Amino acid sequence: MQRAVNKQGKSVLLFLQSQKTITNWKQNKDIFYCPVCQEKVIIRAGKKVIPHFAHIPNAMCLLGRGGEGAYHERGKLQLFTWLSHFNMQVELEVYFPEISQRADIYIQVGRKKIAVEFQCARISQEEILHRMNGYRSIGMESIWILGATYLKQKGPYLFQADPFLDTFIRSSPQKDYPQLFFYDPFISEMAILHHLYPLQTSKVFAKQLIYPLRQLHFKHLFQQEKTPDSFAAFWVKEVRYLRTKVEGSYGTIYKLRRWLYKKGYLFQCLPSICFMPIPYRASIPVPFYKWQTALYVSCLADLKTGDRVRIAELERLLHAFFGKDIIDFSEALHHYLQLLQQTGFIEMHSSTILRTNQRMASYSSQEKAFLGDQVFFSQFFTEKKAKYEHDSPLFRYTK
Repeated sequence: MQRAVNKQGKSVLLFLQSQKTITNWKQNKDIFYCPVCQEKVIIRAGKKVIPHFAHIPNAMCLLGRGGEGAYHERGKLQLFTWLSHFNMQVELEVYFPEISQRADIYIQVGRKKIAVEFQCARISQEEILHRMNGYRSIGMESIWILGATYLKQKGPYLFQADPFLDTFIRSSPQKDYPQLFFYDPFISEMAILHHLYPLQTSKVFAKQLIYPLRQLHFKHLFQQEKTPDSFAAFWVKEVRYLRTKVEGSYGTIYKLRRWLYKKGYLFQCLPSICFMPIPYRASIPVPFYKWQTALYVSCLADLKTGDRVRIAELERLLHAFFGKDIIDFSEALHHYLQLLQQTGFIEMHSSTILRTNQRMASYSSQEKAFLGDQVFFSQFFTEKKAKYEHDSPLFRYTK
């Protein structure tokens, strides 16, 4: 840690001190105390060690367990220095006794209070949520910047996902536009993932922007980005892969193909509406194409132009397939129906009833399905020009 208290009771930030001062303190064996537990701490410094305060072995202080590591220490100091350039109050290593938590960096912008955590160690979902909820309980939001070692790109717009990253996406303070932040302290670069769509349980579809820290403004953390023109083409490529994927008898798609065949449908000829990307925050632990296909076959395929259906009936069908006690489809279905309305297939007459505007038929061949996907998703991903989110509660106080 960087903050300690000297014997005069003054708070000291070690990284702000000169090498000569630190050397003198070590040689004179000056006494410093942990600001949390008030136990003595020692200075550790060297050619390969960033100067920091450390608890003595077997210390009982919660902040002294495990250590932070040079990667975390370096990144935390760089992020603190970067944030100090903007018109807001910034403090390093602030402890909040009411929740027994210490923020790597504390920011106050007007009345908005924000804890910034540079998370380099993989911790449990329970611990992450406990710390997030702790900050919220004292009226503070939190921004989590992950170590760059967790950013694993698998292809254009494709990134590895896992339950650890999933927790930060779903708990993003920007509920309608979740993002992931990664920082590499060795090259001083921040990577931000925008437009997050779950593709598989282990993959997420996203747009990545990389900034040298010296060129990054704090407001960029809350800026919505335009979907790249090539986004649609890569989504079409992934849908084509799904349509033509060959699996063994235990695979999800193989079982889905068998079920469809018995119902008189071919997976490779399903309409494009069975492969609609759902925003990550509304996603569920069932492959998007699987529950959309189940909904299509069990109901939507039979609807004629002008037919009406209750939304509650659609939700009941999904729960019949996948279990109501296991998965809540309400938000995912809500977004799916909004997308169907935007693409012109349905019209929402109320919060409970929808009417079809056109028949939702399967393609007559695999080749027509490929061509149909290109047209459909090219229109789907068309967006207006990117804009700053000036109304964001985290952004509006910054300058």
